[in-house]
Amino acid sequence: MNKLNKIAYMFFIWAVITLCGCGETGDTRMYLEAKTQDSQNVRQSEAQSEFEKDSEIDTSSHESKSEEEKTCFVYVCGAVKHPGVFELPLGSRVYEALARAGGLRKDAYEKDINQAEQIEDGQMIEVLTRKEYMESQEQKRTDEKGMDPDQKLDQRPDGRIDLNTATKEQLMTLSGIGEAKAANIIAYRESCGGFSTPDEIMNVSGIGEGVYARIQDKITVMQ
Repeated sequence: MNKLNKIAYMFFIWAVITLCGCGETGDTRMYLEAKTQDSQNVRQSEAQSEFEKDSEIDTSSHESKSEEEKTCFVYVCGAVKHPGVFELPLGSRVYEALARAGGLRKDAYEKDINQAEQIEDGQMIEVLTRKEYMESQEQKRTDEKGMDPDQKLDQRPDGRIDLNTATKEQLMTLSGIGEAKAANIIAYRESCGGFSTPDEIMNVSGIGEGVYARIQDKITVMQ
């Protein structure tokens, strides 16, 4: 092999090596780009999952907060240890409000309060002492003695008020019955032809189970 042929052979070998090296570099570059894309996709998927989890937590927290915000305020006064205005969950009972006020004092007349009654927002719960209760009963008897004969006919000998004949003033002597509710009672009996039973009073606007529980032993319907 002469010198010229050696040079040509060496050039051929160099070209083959160079071409093979370029092919391997291209494959390597494509492999690295694919791996990089896969890593990016994984990171994006993980970030999306974290975002969805955070959204679920935020929604759950918001719902829990909304439930916690459903409260009402009641004023507890009279023969309790710590009178005041208290915030309680909606649907609470009178006994829970009394507990927040420190409980009943020793001189409280417990029988005058329905502790199982469901409280309402803005309600006042007044606890009388035994002395105050006796004085109120004595005052009621005194008032009854001074009534006109026509007014006395609206009450039974046991002191209960007849819903079908009582005046607005007599109805207002009942616990929880103010002027507006007394007027509603009279309007109801006039429009419906009178009451058939005492518990029918719960059909009157503004009078629910709580009010009825307080007055059911003090009202009647004469036939």
